[in-house]
Amino acid sequence: MLAVVGVSFSRAGHVSYLLDDDGMFDWIQDADDDLSRIILEMGDTRWSRGIVGISLMFSGSAQGGDLLFQPGRSVISFLISINRKNLSKSSKFCDLGWYLDRLVPALEPLGLVEIEARDSE
Repeated sequence: MLAVVGVSFSRAGHVSYLLDDDGMFDWIQDADDDLSRIILEMGDTRWSRGIVGISLMFSGSAQGGDLLFQPGRSVISFLISINRKNLSKSSKFCDLGWYLDRLVPALEPLGLVEIEARDSE
């Protein structure tokens, strides 16, 4: 679904993902042809009380970030962590609208009902 709206989980031939049950946030990197296995692993019930995440890139740009699924899987977070896009070169503020334009069409069909956005350096 996300690939249809211009989101990729591959960056330089690798997928970065998180299976966290101890709060240490140790990211794992595997070949992008392991994506199906990674997604199945992330959905395993043994991770339901922990955070799972995956890095994504927006097609046609150098920007991306980390999509984190919180325990219970009813809340997700997106951390702008790959080549942050600011409003302008001289601004310290992130262009949140640019990110929302790309994320909302991907997440709304999956049940998105609320968005909270915050900018911090």
